Amino acid sequence: MRLSTQADYAVRAMLELARSGEGVWRRTDEIAAAQRIPPARLAKVLKELARADLVRTQRGQGGGVALARAADRITVLDAYEAVEGPILLCRCRQRPGECGDDGECETHGFWSTVEERLRQELRSTTFAALAARRHDGTAGRRQAAGR
Repeated sequence: MRLSTQADYAVRAMLELARSGEGVWRRTDEIAAAQRIPPARLAKVLKELARADLVRTQRGQGGGVALARAADRITVLDAYEAVEGPILLCRCRQRPGECGDDGECETHGFWSTVEERLRQELRSTTFAALAARRHDGTAGRRQAAGR
C-alpha cells in the first residue's frame, strides 16, 4: 500500500496552513514553495479541500487560502477523505457483489479491522497536533536503525 500523491499533498498543505494559525490567509505559491508541491497539483488539491469545507479560498489582493475552522477541529482523516474518499482496503467493500453470494470474501474481517485501525489513527490526529510536533529529522533514522 502506498499513500497517493494527492493525499500526501493534501496533508502537507493542511499542515502548512495549520502552522500559519487560525484566520491567516496564505498565498498558494507560498504553500507550494514551503511544501515543495507543484502549483498546478496544489490548486487541484485545494479545490477538493475547499469542496469539503476544510479550507476557504479568496481571490484577489489579500486573498489566498485559510483553514475553514480551527486546526484542532480538523483531522488528518478529514483531509485524506476529502481527496481520496473513504478508506476501502477490502475488495468486497470496493466492489460489492464481487466476493460471492454472501457479499463477503474470506479476508473481509481482516481488512475491515485494518481499515478501522487506520481510520482511528487518522481521526485521532488533528492538524493542530501535527503542527505542534517538532521535526528534527532524526526520528526516521532512529526508527530505521532499530529494525
